[in-house]
Amino acid sequence: MVKFISFIRVFSLLILFTNSLILPSFSISDNFNKTSPPLTKEKGWSVWNLWVNFPFEIIEVGLSNLDLGKMLDFEYSCFGSVGDENNTLKQETYWYRIADKVTKIGKNKYLQIEVGCWLNDNFKSTTTLMGIINN
Repeated sequence: MVKFISFIRVFSLLILFTNSLILPSFSISDNFNKTSPPLTKEKGWSVWNLWVNFPFEIIEVGLSNLDLGKMLDFEYSCFGSVGDENNTLKQETYWYRIADKVTKIGKNKYLQIEVGCWLNDNFKSTTTLMGIINN
């Protein structure tokens, strides 16, 4: 729980800092296609699922600054900006899949999570995060 609260604090500070920067912006057409990626299982991965359905109660993500930075870069590559204005689009376009391979180090079990931004029948961007399975 402490890790999650620290994650929230760090993430909030990063958002505040990022929103204070002057970044070039470009808009996404309201007409873009928000269908789903192919829902077939690929070797070594689960099927793609909407990010809003991610099992946060089972798997912790975003525990490192590297993963936080990856998600900010990922959001920017998808929408051309980073911030709350993208929250609705994230719910409609962010998808994830979980690697089948689990690595145990000490008492912790780690796995990879791939996150993709599905726009116009294609992944505009993807990134891979590290997750820890809650015991």
